[in-house]
Amino acid sequence: MEKTNTSKLGLKSTAAMLSDESIVDSGTLLSLFEFSNDEFILTDKNFNILIRNFKIFPQKYDNAENFLDLLEKRNLIEEILFIKKYANSKTQKTSLRLVLPEGKYVKTQITERFYKNKFCGYLIVLHDYTQEILRIREKEYYIDTLMHDLKTPARAEERALELLYEGSLGDLNTEQKQMLKEILASSRYMVRMTDNVLAKLKIETEGLVLKQQLNSIKKSVESCVNDIKYMLESAEQTIKVHSNIQDDCFIYDEETIKLVLKNLLTNASEYSPKNSTICLTISSYRQNILISIKDEGKGIDNEKIQNLFKNPQAYNKRFKKVSAGLGLFISKKILEAHNGSIEIKNAQNSGCEVLVKLPFKKNINPALV
Repeated sequence: MEKTNTSKLGLKSTAAMLSDESIVDSGTLLSLFEFSNDEFILTDKNFNILIRNFKIFPQKYDNAENFLDLLEKRNLIEEILFIKKYANSKTQKTSLRLVLPEGKYVKTQITERFYKNKFCGYLIVLHDYTQEILRIREKEYYIDTLMHDLKTPARAEERALELLYEGSLGDLNTEQKQMLKEILASSRYMVRMTDNVLAKLKIETEGLVLKQQLNSIKKSVESCVNDIKYMLESAEQTIKVHSNIQDDCFIYDEETIKLVLKNLLTNASEYSPKNSTICLTISSYRQNILISIKDEGKGIDNEKIQNLFKNPQAYNKRFKKVSAGLGLFISKKILEAHNGSIEIKNAQNSGCEVLVKLPFKKNINPALV
């Protein structure tokens, strides 16, 4: 028989093949196992091992007769309970992760086997992905270090420029103050870009981890407006903030929501004319907090609005700025992580409105911590 390279077949296709009732010959199975780095274990209904290829668990130390005994030797009690619960259910397949004491991370797939249309046991496929985990952790460490090395000097520079502009270190003439205002606006742009790029890297590497706390949305908005005041002054723009709610404290990750608000307010400022007004309104609807940001810019073509969050490059090309599309992309991911949403409404040549919706929660959701 011609030997089959299971690494080319892939884990899922191999599992499907081995669980099929037509393959029962041990010699055929062992030939399929030969070229794979994964461990394949065939068991009976009680997880007694019939055939295995000893790729993850070495034969010298793990010549157990039952798969559950194999796990018990490593004190994987919760995993054993999970598998027993699966065996008593009507589910034909399941998957779980094993973390072995020797430092291995193993993806485990368990599938029911049938012979002549009768359930006869299980196929267990074990894949060692330790090196993948180590690469991810190395990348996480690099990103964390990068975040610290970029954000710390950027924010220090921003604060120093603010002190100079406010006259804390001496009076400035009109020309110096105008120049410093432009430098400060550029510095704030770079800080926001750094935050967005690093947020995107974190999302791609490990997903978005929220730090949930009870916060005041009014204070968060006030802080964001204060952060972009120099940009508004340069553009001779004003911002009006109005709140229709009494209780403004609820559970959310303030750092990420402030990044969303700064992204949206900055976009509104950048794409609006001088002497225009940006209106920010906080209201409530059922169990949600609504934040509306309206500008007086040219707006966006209606047919392009739906694609802004799916394809951030579309926004970048229209406005010739990477920050626009990236900011919207990051904002959508952050709001979705909060179980919220973002929507853009537009009337051609009369600006647009961005509507943010956040669940009004007083209790922390453990899944988001």
